[in-house]
Amino acid sequence: MTDTIRELVIQSIVARAAVILHVASPPSGYETDCGETVLRARPKVGPDDLPCIVVWPQIEEAENTHGQSRHRMPVQVDGLVKFGAVDPSIMAERILGDLIKCFTSPLWSRSPDYIESIVYQGGGGQAPEEGSVSVGAQAKFLVTYWTNTGDPYTR
Repeated sequence: MTDTIRELVIQSIVARAAVILHVASPPSGYETDCGETVLRARPKVGPDDLPCIVVWPQIEEAENTHGQSRHRMPVQVDGLVKFGAVDPSIMAERILGDLIKCFTSPLWSRSPDYIESIVYQGGGGQAPEEGSVSVGAQAKFLVTYWTNTGDPYTR
């Protein structure tokens, strides 16, 4: 069964999220291990899933021009970790920084390149609930990609 270009874009984002791992030598440039587990549109995350990233593809807009459709798909990406002895607010900021770096880095080699652009639109930390041992941050990105008009399987 063939995947739509949208599905291939989502798969690319999910695969990219897995690079968010804090490695000291050689330095990875990330401050958390959110990418240890990557989930897709999972509303409930258990303690055994942590640390993790949850990718939420959202409703897109499209416009047709000269036989091509330009799609603009918002994607929400949530990162969650156990914060331990580190202040949860500090951990949330590290998660947000890692998400922004991961998905907007010009070093991201997207091959095959289904994604024309990915733009950070905003985000921030989420305060943990009382008694919680995890903290999270959320980032929203606008992903632009193209298909042939009327054919979501080709570009």
